[in-house]
Amino acid sequence: MFKKVKKLKKIWETQCLAMRFLTVIGFIAFIHTCITIFINGGFSSSSNETIRSVMSSIFGYIFGDQIIPNNNLRNKKFQVLIAGFMSLLSLVVIMLSYWTSIDQTSSTIGEIRNILFSTVGFLISRVRLGTASDENANNKNGKDKFKCD
Repeated sequence: MFKKVKKLKKIWETQCLAMRFLTVIGFIAFIHTCITIFINGGFSSSSNETIRSVMSSIFGYIFGDQIIPNNNLRNKKFQVLIAGFMSLLSLVVIMLSYWTSIDQTSSTIGEIRNILFSTVGFLISRVRLGTASDENANNKNGKDKFKCD
């Protein structure tokens, strides 16, 4: 467990300062959005809309596949870890909101659903079937035939 934390810290440190700030701001906006689902349900103010827009912009940037090489995203594993974490959190929030009879048509829930769709789509795009030579080499080592970035 400690090795995993050290590895995550090492990946975190490979990101530029701006990317670290964006990630922290994105998670704060996500947490705020999740809390507003359960506290004030469908209430929508311009502040909440601003926070949701910022959250969408940040995660859209992190999960986007930029056409021009981007030095701010120095590690694809960083994107995958953030996407996986966001997928799990979004799924839990959507399930809790359903079980607690929160209005499923509110714009806040819609935003969390959109994040879930985006992150799952991103994760699916990162999984690719290995080539025949990779498949043979992996089978000798007892590894799975699917390769992930």
